[in-house]
Amino acid sequence: MVDGLDPDADDVRRPGDYIEEEMVPYIDRAISGENVYSQDIIDTTWGPIFTACYPVSANYDGTGEIIGAFCIEMDMQSAYGMVEKTNHISIICGLVAGAVLLLICLYTYYVYQKSKAEEQKQKQLLMTAAEEADAANKAKSAFLLSISHDIRTPMNAIIGFTNIALHQNTVSDIHDSLEKVQKSSNHLLSLLNDVLDFTRIESGKVTISPEPMDITQLTDNVQAIMNGLLYNRDLKFEVHREISKNPYVLADVVRIREVLVNLLGNAVKFTKDGGKITLDISSYPGADEKHIITRYVVRDNGIGMSEEFQKKLFDPFSQEDDANARTQYKGTGLGMAITKKYVDMMGGSIAVESKKGVGSTFTVEIPLELPEQVIQSEQKQHLHRDLTGIHVLMAEDNDLNAELATIMLEDAGMTVTRASDGKEVVNLFKNHPRGTYDFILMDIMMPNMDGHQAAKAIRALGIERSDAVTIPIVALSANAFIDDIQESLDSGMNDHISKPINMEELIDTITKYIKHD
Repeated sequence: MVDGLDPDADDVRRPGDYIEEEMVPYIDRAISGENVYSQDIIDTTWGPIFTACYPVSANYDGTGEIIGAFCIEMDMQSAYGMVEKTNHISIICGLVAGAVLLLICLYTYYVYQKSKAEEQKQKQLLMTAAEEADAANKAKSAFLLSISHDIRTPMNAIIGFTNIALHQNTVSDIHDSLEKVQKSSNHLLSLLNDVLDFTRIESGKVTISPEPMDITQLTDNVQAIMNGLLYNRDLKFEVHREISKNPYVLADVVRIREVLVNLLGNAVKFTKDGGKITLDISSYPGADEKHIITRYVVRDNGIGMSEEFQKKLFDPFSQEDDANARTQYKGTGLGMAITKKYVDMMGGSIAVESKKGVGSTFTVEIPLELPEQVIQSEQKQHLHRDLTGIHVLMAEDNDLNAELATIMLEDAGMTVTRASDGKEVVNLFKNHPRGTYDFILMDIMMPNMDGHQAAKAIRALGIERSDAVTIPIVALSANAFIDDIQESLDSGMNDHISKPINMEELIDTITKYIKHD
């Protein structure tokens, strides 16, 4: 049967009953003597087939005449379905491959564009960094030119009026010259302190050290400093306090005081006589019950600042682009940069509002921690103790520094014995009986034996005599970095005083460690 169907089917055909139209060409070719094989699947009435046709010849008469054709048909429905499915799969795979290829192309294009954008961004950042570096270099160059002039100006006055004083005869004239020398010296020291402070901050040698502090006491201290800044100035200064019931906090009082003194000092500098400066101090709750936010607002009705300058006010070496202002109001351009650095280190914020010819307002907010217990402020009853009879052993190799310190100490009623180097101070202490010396002032940089080695050597004598352990030793050195102070403490000293010598600080430090019976 040619259709492979049920014999009882309506369309059933026996061999020879029906020839598919599609098979005729293959039969004709076979009758003509060819062996024919279909190269492709043939679609017929009953479905897809594969065929092979062979010529049939009669050899009974020996002529080999072709009398017919023998054809074989194979049902290819299952194979065709498989091919069709394969084709579908191929099409799907092709579509998937095309989609993947498209995605790869799109992703490659995206990566390329992103890389290009990133490259452009990096170029822009490099250009910005180069511009900022160039601006910083220009600012530093301008600073060096300015600081060179600013240093030479007070130095000229110091040298000039010192020479004048040496040739003056009357006490009043000498006093007048020395007052000018002192004023110029303070100005020079201020310039150098700004540069040193900024260098210490940039090198990471400044740390925040929170200690119990009375905000009220801080305010009084700042007000006392302001009285000195306002000397010979016709300026009105007011302080308004509105703080919480508990004025005690944990804070770095030194850094907060420096911030306020910098801001108030600027207000004094840039406010003309007849003007007014106010300091408002308040507090409000912090993130939780253990913290508060302290707010300090400094206002003045001085010369003010341009909007353009306010944008770069806290940048190092920045000064108002005004020749008159630069000439009249001298400075390094570091004060505000230092102030902001300190505020940032304490986790606070600083903002400024200013208008040319109207004045400026600086607002500082600093988060502070409340101590677990209310700490009662200790009054410094020792500030005016009588130091008469106190015997100070001083190690100092520089004659002028030794003379200056000796005058200060003797004016306070103390007796001074000087050693010129570390070995001498150790020998003097070692070769005199206990109780001869009450206090040791120790320079650091000295020949033969430095101050650290000398302090260690004296403390090592504690095996032989107890006063070697208990006698106060205080470093007196030009080295003022935190590492230098720590090295002094590590070598066995009790404290560290930085040069140039401040008489009040020197006397207060000695008083702090001297115990009167």
